[in-house]
Amino acid sequence: MVTEVVEPREHALARLIDEAEELRHRDVERCVALLDEAAARADGPHDHEHRARLEGVRGELCLLRGDLLGAITGYQRSRMAWLAAGRSLEARGAMLGRTATMLAAGEYADVVLVVQRILTGIEQGSTVDEELATRLHLTAHRQLGSAHAARGDLAAAVRHFDLSDDLARRLGDRFEVARIALQRGQVLVADGLVHRAIELLCDARREALEQGATRLAAAAVVPIAEALAAAGSPIAAIELLERVGPLLAELGAGLAERDRALAEALLSVGRAEEAYDRGRAARDAFWDTGRIAACARAELVCAVAAQRVGRADLAHHALTAAEQLASECGDVVVRDEARILLARSAAPRSAAVLQLVGLLQDDTATDTSRVRAAILLARATRDPDEAEARIAAASAEVDRLGRPELRLELRMVRARRLQEAGCTKQAAEELRAACEMGHLLAQRPRLGGGHGGLVAEASDQLIDVLLEDGGHAALIEAWQRVRSAKASAFATLRGHAQGWQVDEAAGSATDIDSLIESARHRVAVGRTAPLPDPAPVPEGPALELWVSGPDVIAFVVREGQVHVRRLPGAGRETARLVAAWQQECHLVSAVGATSASSPSLDALYGQLVLPLEDLLADIGAEPVPVAGHRHLLGIPFDALLDVGGPWRRQLTHAHESDHEPAGDLGGFEPAERPWAGPDGVRVLVLAVPDDEAPAIATEAEMIAATLVRSEIRVGAAATARALAGRLASVDLVHVAAHGRFHPGNPLFSALRLGDGWLTAGELVDGRFDMRGRVVVLSACGSGRAAHHLQRPIGLAWACLSAGAAGVVASLWPVDDEVTVTLMARFYERIAAGDTPRTALGVARQAVARTHPHPYYWAAFRYFTPAS
Repeated sequence: MVTEVVEPREHALARLIDEAEELRHRDVERCVALLDEAAARADGPHDHEHRARLEGVRGELCLLRGDLLGAITGYQRSRMAWLAAGRSLEARGAMLGRTATMLAAGEYADVVLVVQRILTGIEQGSTVDEELATRLHLTAHRQLGSAHAARGDLAAAVRHFDLSDDLARRLGDRFEVARIALQRGQVLVADGLVHRAIELLCDARREALEQGATRLAAAAVVPIAEALAAAGSPIAAIELLERVGPLLAELGAGLAERDRALAEALLSVGRAEEAYDRGRAARDAFWDTGRIAACARAELVCAVAAQRVGRADLAHHALTAAEQLASECGDVVVRDEARILLARSAAPRSAAVLQLVGLLQDDTATDTSRVRAAILLARATRDPDEAEARIAAASAEVDRLGRPELRLELRMVRARRLQEAGCTKQAAEELRAACEMGHLLAQRPRLGGGHGGLVAEASDQLIDVLLEDGGHAALIEAWQRVRSAKASAFATLRGHAQGWQVDEAAGSATDIDSLIESARHRVAVGRTAPLPDPAPVPEGPALELWVSGPDVIAFVVREGQVHVRRLPGAGRETARLVAAWQQECHLVSAVGATSASSPSLDALYGQLVLPLEDLLADIGAEPVPVAGHRHLLGIPFDALLDVGGPWRRQLTHAHESDHEPAGDLGGFEPAERPWAGPDGVRVLVLAVPDDEAPAIATEAEMIAATLVRSEIRVGAAATARALAGRLASVDLVHVAAHGRFHPGNPLFSALRLGDGWLTAGELVDGRFDMRGRVVVLSACGSGRAAHHLQRPIGLAWACLSAGAAGVVASLWPVDDEVTVTLMARFYERIAAGDTPRTALGVARQAVARTHPHPYYWAAFRYFTPAS
């Protein structure tokens, strides 16, 4: 006879809760099922101890899922049950559960007050359970560390984390050790100490995985990604954040935190539009779950993204919301950042001064924020004596804090004051020292603009001071600084583009740790690229343009000399005209041309070329490469300065016959000799047609019929590998394929070949030796450049950087039929022995005879290293 042993209800209930507590960090679904079973067995509200434990675990699960209201309810019920059972120490533990919920909501100031009261109660009470008291102290100090970190008191945060870490190790609680390391790492990221943060955060993730706490390990990926982005690997950070999404889906606010971090990483690589969308999604999620501090930080990200895309109205609204939300919850770091950004963007100087004075007099502001406010206030102060006094006071604080970004800002303010006093040489020295500080700022990123922005601002200011000096050596240095500033953008963009794929697909979550290790290695071995040597002054002729505030600075280089001319107001006016020209192109594309001329291009010629008539009129038939800047990058300068063209003749009318027909080369003999060998031009054609672009196949057939020595690869045969392998045996490469231009980081721009997307970043990685070759890019966006960058970086520029002698590419999409006509004429002239530059000029003017509006024929430009 078998006797069934029935487990007593008390033992069964305790066993269920014990098992649920054991599983709460590893298997939430099983934990919930056990709690439900325990609740069914509990003897109503009179079973106080079991009810208290059960509700405490429920509260913790709700907190993990982001259900703050459910967490508060669970912890409050647990506290009441412990009090009813006469267990005051455990009741204080339930109160710490409530403060954990307040911490998640962002009520940092209240957390500090309440937790301090709980600690006082624990210390004053009669403690019989030393282990429980130690655990409560551990929890309290961990919470205080997080609250003080959010309030900007990083020293206090570190002290509390140290105490909690000691207590966790004394208890042998490896889960708590991992959780504390995770929070300490987040503090280090906020303080800019990213390399130490990466080590600590990776250790925390490893410890969490060993303890089976998969959710804590997943949550650690977000700050690890933030640290990697700050250390110079934003692409790895973006990929990490994309991959970890499925693991964060059950962590309540986990996905929102991921989106907020992803927005910051996207901002760091120039993808501001996407950053704004991600930041807004995070903000809405935080709003729905009542997380006030997280909502404030997301608003700040949205504000910076809105500023980058030129939406000042959205930026102001988001900054105001961020300041108010952060002020309410006591997050002084976000609050102060919002105030400083509001002051920087304030239109009337008086409004900026008022904002800065308020921040300077706020005792709750961090030391760093007050010093930044003092520096900006010195810059905005009109009275020289008051400004000097503020600079001196700020200088002492900068020395005490030892933060390089503050020292750089201070140098810029000093230089501004020296410039206003007419001491241009001393101002230039201050700014040269500021520009050399760039490598010191690499490890201390800041959301509100970035240190790269500070160095670029100092460089712009130095160029302005050198131009004001006006000496021969100063003007040459100004031109060299302009060239260097345009070139320096490449190193940053190239590093940010490393590892990026055009078709970003979320990889396997199991690859997260290998991706982290790979990114850590790149960060560890990465070095700041050395500054290039100053460019020697070439013989010329060449025209270098630089947008400086409302003006445009024109550097005309000829006969080894640099001539400089400031065009007052041309910066604003040309920006308006470029926008008008782009609108004109859209209209012609949609409804056709109603006129043979373009008022916008006529006006741009009058703004940028005619004021330089005395410097350009006698250059004869020589081509004039033009290096644009910012919004000027989209202007078809080749067409404006084409020999025999409708605009160039305004400069050279004295040297040409009055009866020469417009749009014809006349008697012009090219200065360049035929560039191909006696047997003709060797051409490699990569053509990838599809249903959306069938004319690509026609283009390839036309080239094959025109040039005998042509190698045609179509579809799957038109690969990047073929391009790399065949470059050495050809003179010219023609790529006809779909293209994508990415304005945020143009190194993400790409050509879709037969084996996938080939990015501009990959074109310059050393595999494609284009030295001496000419490249023709018949693809959308192939000649475009981003207006917010210093240099025309894109697909054409990438080919030049890979060594190409010249690149033919279009500045805007042109009608397919017109493009085929232009290319046919271009290759006819190539077959006849013309150089590519001359052939393109002839082809442009041939198209102009049948399609006179510049939209049709001015798009294709011949890019050279000088342009």
